[in-house]
Amino acid sequence: MKNFLKLIGVILGIIVILGIIFFSIDYNRVKNQEKPIFCIQNPAGIMLDGGTIEYFGLGYKVIDFHTLAGYDDIKIGTWFMDYDDFDEEMKEYEEKHEKEMKKDEFSFNGTITQVEENLFFVVPDENEEIRKSSDLIMVGKLKIDTDVKYEVGERVKIIYDGNVMETYPAQINAIRYERII
Repeated sequence: MKNFLKLIGVILGIIVILGIIFFSIDYNRVKNQEKPIFCIQNPAGIMLDGGTIEYFGLGYKVIDFHTLAGYDDIKIGTWFMDYDDFDEEMKEYEEKHEKEMKKDEFSFNGTITQVEENLFFVVPDENEEIRKSSDLIMVGKLKIDTDVKYEVGERVKIIYDGNVMETYPAQINAIRYERII
């Protein structure tokens, strides 16, 4: 009976030592934003948020976040760690990311002067910054807007990527546009 208990003790000791070694290696990989190697993927651990994956290791869990909003991080903790534990952190990231996107968003208001098959021309309002580049802007129609018909004289807001090709008329890469009512 004593030999059996010693064998159980040795096996448990080896499992604990391996757990510590595996955790140390995976912890360092996670710190460097790399996937763990001593974990198995939870078959039910793929979230429908853009590709977040959950892994189980020997006494620990790793969650590799890939959300549609762009939150891309890897967290390591106990088996009791849950996806929802990071809701606040993800929401904070999303708000920050949204503010940055709006900060980098360029737009102007103007009036359509000419409509062609795949493009239209807009005269920017007098107070618009883009007016310093040109008094006429050529805007290509977006692929998703093929059914939308714009007419001469219509007021529009154009959101573009910030690049203005200094031709005449100036050309931009529109991200989206909308009617001003």
